[in-house]
Amino acid sequence: MKPNATPPVALVLAARNLARAVRTPMMVTASLAQPVIWLVLFSQIFRGLAGTQEFRSLGYRSYLDFFAPAMLVLSMLVTAMQSGMATVTDIDTGMMDKLLASPIRRSAILAGRVIADAVTMSAQGLLLLVAGFLLGARFTTGWAGAAVTLGSAVAFGVAWAGLSNMIALKSRNSELTMLTGMFVTLTALFLSSAFFPRPYLPGWLQAVTNVNPAAYVIATGQQLMNTGSSAGQDLRTLAAIAATALVLLPACAAAFRAATRH
Repeated sequence: MKPNATPPVALVLAARNLARAVRTPMMVTASLAQPVIWLVLFSQIFRGLAGTQEFRSLGYRSYLDFFAPAMLVLSMLVTAMQSGMATVTDIDTGMMDKLLASPIRRSAILAGRVIADAVTMSAQGLLLLVAGFLLGARFTTGWAGAAVTLGSAVAFGVAWAGLSNMIALKSRNSELTMLTGMFVTLTALFLSSAFFPRPYLPGWLQAVTNVNPAAYVIATGQQLMNTGSSAGQDLRTLAAIAATALVLLPACAAAFRAATRH
C-alpha cells in the first residue's frame, strides 16, 4: 500500500492530539493557570518597582507591562514540556506502535505533534494576552506588536518542544521528562530579564542572557509592549529562535528515528 501524503495525515494526527488534550482539560488548564497566577501575583508584589525613577527611565510604564511578555513565554515553555509527556503516553499506551505499523510516513507523526503544539500554544498565548489586557497591560506598538510577540513566543515554544520530546524519546519516562523539562524551563526563565530589567541584573547574569534564547524572546516582547519596535532586537530574536530550532528539532527527529528503529 502506498503511504498517504504527509500533509493530510499530519493534520489528522494533529487533530487527534488536540482532541486528546481536550479530553484531559487539567493539563491545558495547568499550563495556562500557572502563568496567569504568576502574572497577577508578581505584577502586584513588584508594582512599587515601577514607581522608581530608574525603572521608568528604561521606558517601562508599569511592572505588569514589563512582566507580561515573560509569562507569555513561560506559557509556551510549559506547553512544550507537556508535549514530551504526551509522547511518553503514546509510547506507554502502545499508540506509537500502532502508528508505526500503519502505512503512513513517520515524518507525519512528528509533523502532527508540531502542528498540535503550535495550535495549543497560539490559543493559550491569545488567552494570556487577553488576561493581561483585562489587568491593564497595553502594547505601545498596538495589535501588530501583540501579534509579533505572540508569533515569536509560539515559534520559540515549538522549537523548545523538540527538547521535551527528545528527553521523552530517550527516557520513555513521564516523571523524568516532567522533572527535567520543568528544571530547564524555569532555569531558562530565571536566567533572563523576566523579573528585572537587564541593566539591573548582576554582570554574570547579563552575560548568561546573551546565550539564552528565551531571554531574547522575552526582551523583544518587553520592547514591543513598552518602548516600541527595534530592528536590531527583532533580528537577534529571530536568529535566536532559528538557532534553537536548528539545534533541537533535528536532534528530536534523530531521537525519534532511534527510538522507532526496528
